[in-house]
Amino acid sequence: MDEEMMDSMLKKCNAGQFVHLAARTDTLSDQLIDYKENHEGTLHVLNSIKRYGKLDRLIVASTQYVYKSADNPIPKDFQDFKPYTVYGQSKVLTEEFTHKADLQCTWTIVRPTNIWGPWHMRYPVELWKMIDRGMYYHPVSHPVIRTYGYVKNIVHQIYQIILADELVVHKKTFYIGDPSIDSYKWITELSLKLRKRKVRRLPKTLFSLVAKMGDVLRLARIPFPLYSLRFKNMIEDYPAPTEPTVELFGQAEADLTKNVNETIKWLETEAPNYFEYWKNRRQA
Repeated sequence: MDEEMMDSMLKKCNAGQFVHLAARTDTLSDQLIDYKENHEGTLHVLNSIKRYGKLDRLIVASTQYVYKSADNPIPKDFQDFKPYTVYGQSKVLTEEFTHKADLQCTWTIVRPTNIWGPWHMRYPVELWKMIDRGMYYHPVSHPVIRTYGYVKNIVHQIYQIILADELVVHKKTFYIGDPSIDSYKWITELSLKLRKRKVRRLPKTLFSLVAKMGDVLRLARIPFPLYSLRFKNMIEDYPAPTEPTVELFGQAEADLTKNVNETIKWLETEAPNYFEYWKNRRQA
């Protein structure tokens, strides 16, 4: 948000490549001003890069949330926007500002999917904690197709984009992540490692009632893990076209079980230093 500081850092680093990941990424507010670091911050970055004039490569992180449609799950092109949440709106502006910036370097927009893995700061106190305590139940019996991105695979793809030929990546947009899967498969892999058993399923109507109760509690500023927006996310398909990215740039590790094992190892060894629940679990 500070262009003068950005100018100074670019010169100090003699930067050749710039990966812009800074953002507010939650979906807690419905006011665009609360996400000004995303779009206004990107404008500052772009202005500073243009003044600097010596950058070779730029990668700007957007989000899968710039498009979501039940009728047409995959956008017809990368200018087809149907933002999901105000956070998604802020990232639409991020992309538009980048396209209009008239940059002289090679630039690429990436749309991360649902990133997970070691050092995730929300899953250990929400979903993974609930799975470990046996409190998570899946709300549907049919497949819910989602796109996840194991953090090492995300980093691998960003790095490969930096190394790629300019003709392959210049002024291009890529969804980054792993191939889409049934969310139950991902959750069950975690449960099998944490609890040695599969996740159970419960009727969707029961979840709906609990989510409405969660809405009321959140209005009263009482934290509750399930609410209507999160419940909707749990039962809706939300695929992303990551297959071209995987084909072009690959994955650091394609095996879901290996990635889950690595994540659980982190939960058991490093996470206790940061999260009370996992600290108590290790001491039990």
